[in-house]
Amino acid sequence: MKPFAFFKFLFVVVATTMFLSSCGEDIIETPVPPNIKFNEVLGYISSDSDVTLGGSFSVSISGVKGTSPMKTITVDEDGTNIDLSSNRITFVSGVGGANPALLLLENKNSFDYVVTIKAHTIFGIKTYNFKVADEAGNISTLSLKINVIGASVNMLEGILLNQSGPTGQGGLDLDTGAGTGSADTKADIRDEGVVNVIDDGTWKQQISGVNGSVIKYIKKGQNGIAETFAFSNIKYKEEISPLWANGIAFNQKSTDEQKELSAKVEKGDIFIVKNGEKYYLITVKDIKITPETTGDDRNKDSYTFDVKF
Repeated sequence: MKPFAFFKFLFVVVATTMFLSSCGEDIIETPVPPNIKFNEVLGYISSDSDVTLGGSFSVSISGVKGTSPMKTITVDEDGTNIDLSSNRITFVSGVGGANPALLLLENKNSFDYVVTIKAHTIFGIKTYNFKVADEAGNISTLSLKINVIGASVNMLEGILLNQSGPTGQGGLDLDTGAGTGSADTKADIRDEGVVNVIDDGTWKQQISGVNGSVIKYIKKGQNGIAETFAFSNIKYKEEISPLWANGIAFNQKSTDEQKELSAKVEKGDIFIVKNGEKYYLITVKDIKITPETTGDDRNKDSYTFDVKF
């Protein structure tokens, strides 16, 4: 046999052998996981969203089996399954009793569920994962980032004048930032005036509550307040009232023991004011001390407060 013909014959033999061998092997099927999606339906979210503190969110989710029937649906928050006993999660369609929840009967092939979740109770972002597993162990996951926010604070500037000046000054309305008389019914805080109007005109530079207001200090690194605490970081109304428990009460009393007074107020001081169910967070942005003079210019000393509520 000629060399060329021999190699041609050998190629045909090898190719035939490989073909016959492959025909005898099973074809391995690539498993297809469940196909799941968020439905874009009015009233349900299907993408990353903001939720107010204490609020809930709902998703409409559909699933269709892949290679194998579906078995379970699981909902977790940052990788931890949400405990059904916490009453934070509801499968409106009636599935439940556990998390993961078993998919039964026709739901193994396809389902349409509404899931309602009470969002986390701290400000910031957490990821919620919706996982569907089939009987072969294949898993498909949908995820949402939920940012818990609050109602934006109201912020204003108010100037509190020395009480010992002309009539009509010495009080501050924290709802409007308007200066008032120290005994005005609209005042929430007031200045304590000078040491002695006749003998000593030195400004005390102290404040107190009025018309039912109680004031406490907020001090960084003390009584549970973080060293990194900053007035500027308070963005939501819901952040203010919890600070009351961490406030430090005034420890000075008026001469008649009828009211609690601050120590000498300094620039940068932070206070929390409670009046009934209202809370105000205030900080001293500036202090103006005027020279001792007579007439209308006397006792125009003042604090400038930033107020959040």
